[in-house]
Amino acid sequence: IPAEIFAVLDKLDEPDWRTGIQLPEDSGGSGERAFLALNFGSVVAEGFIAVQAKSSEDIQDIGRRALKLSEALGLAGAVRPHSLSIIESAGKGEWASVRDELDSTQQTVRDTMEQLRDGELSSLVSLGGWLRGTNVVTGFVTESFSEDKAELLNQPGLISHFRELLNKLEDPVKNSKEMKLLITGLARMEAIITENPRISEDAVNQLHTISREMLDSYYFKKSQAAETGDSGSN
Repeated sequence: IPAEIFAVLDKLDEPDWRTGIQLPEDSGGSGERAFLALNFGSVVAEGFIAVQAKSSEDIQDIGRRALKLSEALGLAGAVRPHSLSIIESAGKGEWASVRDELDSTQQTVRDTMEQLRDGELSSLVSLGGWLRGTNVVTGFVTESFSEDKAELLNQPGLISHFRELLNKLEDPVKNSKEMKLLITGLARMEAIITENPRISEDAVNQLHTISREMLDSYYFKKSQAAETGDSGSN
């Protein structure tokens, strides 16, 4: 949950948080609901990073994106007050309020999904946030490695939980290329952590690479036009 991610971030030294912000191309809130949920979680996690960086412009953009994704998920009514408060508080530089609203935003979405019996989507929101948080934290741990900081990544039970979640998904989502990559990536991450009682610098590097590959499958995914160079040729 957001409060736990903030607790991890606060235990790190003071890296250059601005280098951790990587807002992807705005997808416009389209696509399969499972991936919208993953994206929502990752966008909120991006907000945590932007709060650490005290980047008002990025936070306001993230608030608008969160609202757009919530509209695509049919949850705009529940999220709009949080998004507007995030944008307003960021504009005033009230970072404690932004943190509270980010925390509340994800919890509201999860609670609303649970009430609508969309438990799987609720868990995918958590997975999306965890993946983005893990990716940025592993990057910073690698820059200034210590065993104490690496130990923050030792979460085999959580990875196992997410693996069970994805394995219970139904077709065609489960058999999509993107979801297969996520399932494989979690298995690789779990193996690295269980095989390394004390997480080494090399293991952190591997976790960083794998988490980025997973994010590239849905969060940093480039549009088809960008992938083909937008040449206009057939």
